[in-house]
Amino acid sequence: MTRTRIICHFFSALIVFSFFSLQAQVVINEISYNPPESNVDSLEFIELFNAGNGVVNIGGWHFTSGVEDTFPNVDLQPGDYFVTAISAQAMMSVYGIAVHEWSDGAVNNTGETITLVDENDILIDSVAFEDSDPWPSEPDGDGPSLELIDSALDNNDGANWQYSGGGTGVIINGFEVSGTPGAENSGGGSPGPAVTIAVANFKFTPKDVVVQVGETVRWVNNESVHHNVNGTQSTYPGNPESFFSGAPVQGPWQFEFTPLTAGLYDYRCDAHFAGGMVGTVSAYDPLAYTDFPLSRLRLNNENGSAIYDGVPTTVTGVVHGVNFQPTGYSFYVIDENNVGINVFSFDPGSYVVTEGDRVKVSGVIDQFNGLLEIVPDAIEVISTGNPLNNTRAVTEITESDESSYLNIDELIVDSVGNISSSGFTIFTTNSGGAKIQVRADADVNSGFEADDLFPGEWLVVVAGIGTQFDNSSPYTSGYQILALELQIVIDGIQTLDKASVTMQPNPAINSILFKSELTISEIEIYSMEGKQLLHKQVNGTDTEVDINTLPAGMHMVKTVTDQGIWTSLLSVIR
Repeated sequence: MTRTRIICHFFSALIVFSFFSLQAQVVINEISYNPPESNVDSLEFIELFNAGNGVVNIGGWHFTSGVEDTFPNVDLQPGDYFVTAISAQAMMSVYGIAVHEWSDGAVNNTGETITLVDENDILIDSVAFEDSDPWPSEPDGDGPSLELIDSALDNNDGANWQYSGGGTGVIINGFEVSGTPGAENSGGGSPGPAVTIAVANFKFTPKDVVVQVGETVRWVNNESVHHNVNGTQSTYPGNPESFFSGAPVQGPWQFEFTPLTAGLYDYRCDAHFAGGMVGTVSAYDPLAYTDFPLSRLRLNNENGSAIYDGVPTTVTGVVHGVNFQPTGYSFYVIDENNVGINVFSFDPGSYVVTEGDRVKVSGVIDQFNGLLEIVPDAIEVISTGNPLNNTRAVTEITESDESSYLNIDELIVDSVGNISSSGFTIFTTNSGGAKIQVRADADVNSGFEADDLFPGEWLVVVAGIGTQFDNSSPYTSGYQILALELQIVIDGIQTLDKASVTMQPNPAINSILFKSELTISEIEIYSMEGKQLLHKQVNGTDTEVDINTLPAGMHMVKTVTDQGIWTSLLSVIR
């Protein structure tokens, strides 16, 4: 009997094993989770595929995730597909197929775990998909669905999925809807465009794009307005190749161009270029340095991010200023049009930064806290002793001033801060009321220290380089001028040498004593933010001042004498 029971158990286990093997052949095979629609995603769907050799009945099967659905009594033959969707009508309209419609819910646009169970809540399949690497990102709003490359592969590994190349010809919000619901997956299909440009409102959006050689650019016109794309060499002789969509026609239409030669391509709409309907395509070779004008390399998108980020290229210009990174490189190269870029590297090279050198830098474009940089692979000195550009007068610092040689007149000092061994920041207001930050870096021998500057009365004339420090997107603020020269006046009154007056003790607790051979008439103490904390009228060479009412911290001291003004920093201890 024991043997008989063993045989019976083995036979029962074999039946159960065979049943689950049959069930396990049904896999989640295709997912459309974020079609390019606005508001309600009517083209969301989930496709099942019977990859086994036997018939499987899916009656009562359902998902345990965000989609609420119970499948009808359907037999899936080997190789059969079953598609359930949020809208059967939309699927028929776009894909031309009849599908099952789920009762409620939706698929999460940023990824989720889709779990399929049978009528007894026994697990059939589960896919935890995402919209980021190693999962393809294109299905997240760019038109295609998410397809399993091979039903025999692990469908929880993002590397085993692709975006669908099964184009429908239907354009929604500038993207073609692609998918193969109820049919064999596309096997990769068309690689699709690297970038899609909307042809609408009498402009190209985005106007300027950057792609690798061999990547496709797609233009989509969904308007009933006559437009075209003309990048022919007869119109733009400098284009490395020609591309042309034909005469202007009304939409809907789409046009694709795949550049095979690196370089800068201009194009236009023949019907509306006079109104500014023009654009550019920059194609680069990832294995070489493609030359682009420095003015092009400085282009940003609407978030202030550099569109050439990661592109290997060369820039040529004259070194302005000093090396601000003694253990590596941080210096500025500016061309003859006063357009510049920061050359940055943590690694020291053989080149010794010298102002006036004309250099050619080969490297990769990068961006740090909004500041455009090129990380050098090689620096070639073309000539030495070149004149610097004339400074450009500005009243504020904007993106167009970044890395250019500038000057600003009539800045009133509000306060001084960020004082450290690396320098200090001067917070100022110009004559028009705009707030300007001036960075005095310790690597620049300007002849001034933080306690030479005084809030309220000082007028500062600055020559320097526009820079930016914005540590969060969008990178549209944090502009400064990096001072190379400072000229400081106060109503024409001369500032005195540090030895002209002594102030002791410093740091101080209760009082400070001023001594000088000059006659002291006024003593003023300010916070670093420019607020006056103490004002005392005196008349003598030796004066003691009570500071018990001053808060702890660093303060600025101004002493007026019969020969000029003496300033210093004072540390108060409590």
